[in-house]
Amino acid sequence: MGLLGKIIKVHGYEGAVLFLPEDDITEEIKEQEWVFIEVDKKPVPFFISSAKEHTSGKLVIKFDSYNSRDVMKEFTGCRVFSGQEQDDRKLQVTPHLILAGYKVYDREDDYLGLIDKVLSLPMQYMLVLMTDEDRELLIPLNESWIVEINKSEKVIKLDLPEGILNLNEE
Repeated sequence: MGLLGKIIKVHGYEGAVLFLPEDDITEEIKEQEWVFIEVDKKPVPFFISSAKEHTSGKLVIKFDSYNSRDVMKEFTGCRVFSGQEQDDRKLQVTPHLILAGYKVYDREDDYLGLIDKVLSLPMQYMLVLMTDEDRELLIPLNESWIVEINKSEKVIKLDLPEGILNLNEE
């Protein structure tokens, strides 16, 4: 993850922010689908709904599902990192605050469950899935395990380490 810049203030009343790029990477940022915002020293992924140049040379960025000036004030001063992977898998991470309702599949396309919520624990985030048997399944949200995310179909495919699902058995 490369540092792109930081959020310097809220812009307008609909939740957009004024972003100060680290270098001359304006076009690169405008092409990104998502970025990581550093919140409490943890990278949290956010989808970008729009990014346009401001007259000051900075960028005005709007994030999916964030329409409140008051909510976005909390991100003032936060650093923003690239969310695009450089390898061939082109991983795409979904913002943890809007993952509820996504269907999760493993690498063999077996259905694991529906994301009920995401827990924010001190060292990482945990996906809380509800299986078809109404059983709760906990899976750490680890970027390297994400094979693909289909935003339009609300589907996430994970390449989980051997035995990780056995940790949920009683």
